[in-house]
Amino acid sequence: MKPDAMATTPPSLDAAIFADLRQAVGDQAMPVLLGRFQAQLRDWSVRGEPAALGAAAHGVIASSGLIGFTRLSRLCAALETACQGGDLAAIRDLAAEVAAEKVVAEAEIARLIAAG
Repeated sequence: MKPDAMATTPPSLDAAIFADLRQAVGDQAMPVLLGRFQAQLRDWSVRGEPAALGAAAHGVIASSGLIGFTRLSRLCAALETACQGGDLAAIRDLAAEVAAEKVVAEAEIARLIAAG
């Protein structure tokens, strides 16, 4: 991968947003929030008919953005829009991107939970 590509790829977790949330809810509530988000992602296969896929993506937009997974949130918003518009090529491409980012987010959540 070129150095330019690394610079243009946003990190999966926005540390500032995550720190603000941790400060707002407290250290005891963070594992609960992360566990709920982990379950939400684990239960989502990023497959299905466009209407169901768009609805599921919609559910991930706010929770991922709140925790600081801004790239996942943006990809889910784009996927929801593509599903609403019926653009099958965009749905296919975005679903693949969301699925890849979901794996990254799941690994980061597991790391955060383990770290306490």
